[in-house]
Amino acid sequence: MEAQYMVQILTTAIGVGGTLTAALLTQRHARKAERERQVREDRARWLTERQRVGAKFLAGALSLERSLWSSCAHLDRQSRAERLPGYTSIVGTPEEGVPGVLAPLTRTILIEDLHAATERANELEELVAEITLIGASAEARAAADLHQALWEVISLIEGFAPFDDAADAVEECLSFRDAFAAEARESLQVEGDFMPHDPHRPRR
Repeated sequence: MEAQYMVQILTTAIGVGGTLTAALLTQRHARKAERERQVREDRARWLTERQRVGAKFLAGALSLERSLWSSCAHLDRQSRAERLPGYTSIVGTPEEGVPGVLAPLTRTILIEDLHAATERANELEELVAEITLIGASAEARAAADLHQALWEVISLIEGFAPFDDAADAVEECLSFRDAFAAEARESLQVEGDFMPHDPHRPRR
């Protein structure tokens, strides 16, 4: 009787143990599935955010690049020992400009352009910071390079650089922009080949 009783207890224990094990395995599987679901949702959410920030930065850089190209049209090709005799920036020149070098109207246009370009470049800086935080490292470096290249053009215009120097710098921005676009597409795993822009623009 005792042996039969022990068999019953052992059988019951095995059954309970099997039920508990099955419950634990089911619970573990459910937790794993939930974690995987959260990871997928987080990845999709971050992917969408990275796409939004990257597109906004790319569009802003393109818009600023075009505006800077238009500003370059107000520079000249004159070869002078000093581009702005007595001044280092058009911002510091008198309202009447610099006789024989910088006309009053040209000065006004360029200063207005510079103020607008500086404000837009500062706005892009925040997007560069966002890309640095949520983008791939190569993507972040490309964004910083493009942003720096745009600042370089602004600096050249402020110093009333020769037209060709400033125009070359704008065209270099286009190359940096294409580099960022390529890195962003790689980071987002976009399929298909990326077609870079023609770097040449008509010169006056």
